[in-house]
Amino acid sequence: MGQVFVKSKKAELSLFFFIDALGWEVYKNNSFFLKGLVKDAKRLRTILGYSSACDPSIISGLLPYQHLHWSSFYYSPETCPYRWVKYLNFLPSRITKYQRVRNKLSQIIKKIHRFTGYFQIYQVPFKYLPYFDYAEKYSIWVKDGLSRGSTIFDEMIKAGVPYYVDDSAKADGDKLEDLRNSIENQEIRLAYCLLGKLDAVMHMKGTRHADVHDLMKWYDKELRQTIAVAEENYEKVNFFVFTDHGMHNVEQTFDLQKKIESLGFEYGKDYVAVYDSTMGRFWFQNEKARSVIQACLTELSCGRIVPDEELEDLGVYFADHMYGETIFLMHSNWLIIPSFMGLKPIPGMHGYHPDDPDSYASICSNMVLPENLDSIEQIYWLMLNELGLPIPKHEHIPGFVPRSDIKALWPKETTSPLKGKTL
Repeated sequence: MGQVFVKSKKAELSLFFFIDALGWEVYKNNSFFLKGLVKDAKRLRTILGYSSACDPSIISGLLPYQHLHWSSFYYSPETCPYRWVKYLNFLPSRITKYQRVRNKLSQIIKKIHRFTGYFQIYQVPFKYLPYFDYAEKYSIWVKDGLSRGSTIFDEMIKAGVPYYVDDSAKADGDKLEDLRNSIENQEIRLAYCLLGKLDAVMHMKGTRHADVHDLMKWYDKELRQTIAVAEENYEKVNFFVFTDHGMHNVEQTFDLQKKIESLGFEYGKDYVAVYDSTMGRFWFQNEKARSVIQACLTELSCGRIVPDEELEDLGVYFADHMYGETIFLMHSNWLIIPSFMGLKPIPGMHGYHPDDPDSYASICSNMVLPENLDSIEQIYWLMLNELGLPIPKHEHIPGFVPRSDIKALWPKETTSPLKGKTL
């Protein structure tokens, strides 16, 4: 008889599945998802802003004012590397408004300047692009990826921990297939799997469309298969499915640009603004423009100016006003159209106040989650805890302290500020 070889298992694998926009409300509305495998699930508070703010916080444990990533564009004409784009302003708008043209130009800029991050000029007018630098010029998913602070990937590289991450534009199915191959080869200790299709579907169809249900069914099947492969190759498998933010259904739009332009001030001379999908961010060159524009914003019923004190509480106040001197935030379900992000309304959007019900993120696991896990940046501590790694001191970030209530609950016998190693 031939000899039978039994494949030995590796000791432990931690699977972190990031499903973009799997907010708490969407998770609850798809109760079949990983049913029978999930032991615990929690609602998590997101961060004011977009994925450009949330993702750096999840992988670093830092808030935007600490790692310096918030929105995509920030006012800094002296450091803008693509100022030459202004010479394309002669091109007719009937051509330059198309997203395909914009995507191609974004790729050209990215190649010329050797950007490695997620770079996109969206619908920012060519004549305005030279006013702005871009926060994520370089990939946050590699060593030293953040503008300030270290990430879980920096810590794993330092500790020699083998891991999987793929931030490419591959389809979710291809990423999961690649991950399963890495698991079968027993190459990794931790996986951070980025899955983005749900966000794209809900942007285009809203949260209640049948395609959302169908995609969640597909994720359920694919993740079950991936977890099963992991259990065949590792003695202990802990999995966590989480996200960065929820998704709101868009019901109303407002042309904020037109309203501000009607006040008679000159862009670039009196004020500068970025019109994100759900925020207007303003810098002022004189007090008259500041006074009149702020008064106008105060009167609008579609949103409100967020006070500096509230921005500070939310972790997105920048003393140097890097991302804006005045932040006007749209109310839930309202969209700025046209904006620098898009010209036409879409059914789903995020980037509203973190306390709006549809803004909340989610996390679920086959482990009991720490009782004080309540915000997305704490997922970083969860990953450290899984690996038994010490907390970075972030000595280059003045006054760095993990969130005060978390520090108070930090048991002396563990390396993580989350309660217990009951994970």
